[in-house]
Amino acid sequence: MMIKTKKNVFELIFKILLLVLMLLYCASLVFTLIWMLYTSFKTEFEYIVDAFAVPKRIGDVGFSNYVKMFDIFQMKVVKNGEEVVYHFPSMAGYSLIWAISTSFVNVFFTTIVAYVVAKYRFFGREFLYALGIFVMITPIVGNLPSAMQVKQALGVYNNMLLTIITSPSTVFSGVHFMLMHAAFKHISWNYAEAAFLDGASDAKVMFQVMIPLVLPTCAVLYVLNFLGAWNDYSTFIIWLPSYPTLAYGMLTFQSESSKYGATMPVIMAGFTLVAIPNILLYLLSQKLIMSKFSVGGLKE
Repeated sequence: MMIKTKKNVFELIFKILLLVLMLLYCASLVFTLIWMLYTSFKTEFEYIVDAFAVPKRIGDVGFSNYVKMFDIFQMKVVKNGEEVVYHFPSMAGYSLIWAISTSFVNVFFTTIVAYVVAKYRFFGREFLYALGIFVMITPIVGNLPSAMQVKQALGVYNNMLLTIITSPSTVFSGVHFMLMHAAFKHISWNYAEAAFLDGASDAKVMFQVMIPLVLPTCAVLYVLNFLGAWNDYSTFIIWLPSYPTLAYGMLTFQSESSKYGATMPVIMAGFTLVAIPNILLYLLSQKLIMSKFSVGGLKE
């Protein structure tokens, strides 16, 4: 009885500590967003006096920091041997192109591979499944020099279209593969057998019968991939330096802010503008995401 009581006490303490850690983590994320937002409505003097104080002259400042951000936000890159200056609208365009296209390519190819591995028996199937897991844990830093040389030799380096359709990070995702594999595993093969009896081909069964059954999961993975791609800047620093997105541009602009006379409130206004699409997309798709995933993984 004493042992059972001690076990219950330890479990209770563990749950309380876990809850406290989760609350602290969530609070840190929320505070960062709130601080970024209200700092964007501060004057430079207010920020210098107290960086964490709530702004007292929001009515006077208004959206002046946002207007100034639109006016001065720019990034210079070398494209085809010439210096080109990009501003907010063009960077937003590159961000949309990158996020929409890479998310589609990733989900499309990952879904097809997961379907084949989950539903067909063939030699090497276990190897492909293990390879999908291995992709998640393979470091990419060590192979950057050799990858750079290969991409330059093939003409892929600094080419957005070829990078979208050839980069392993955009074409395939180990995490998405495992989730889609689990989704297909929970779908009965009877649907496919009924379609085969009606004379359907393998391709027709895959695209018109099986994949439509996992479209909600595909939509969730597309949203998650979009959120990551929108915030991606490392790909453009390494592989696409001539294509400034908002994330890449803001990172560079922040380091060169003194050159353009940008204060911290103006910079925070820029980060707020960049974050708005992600926040809206997440809020709109939150029910879909939570309906498909539980703490342990994919819901049936």
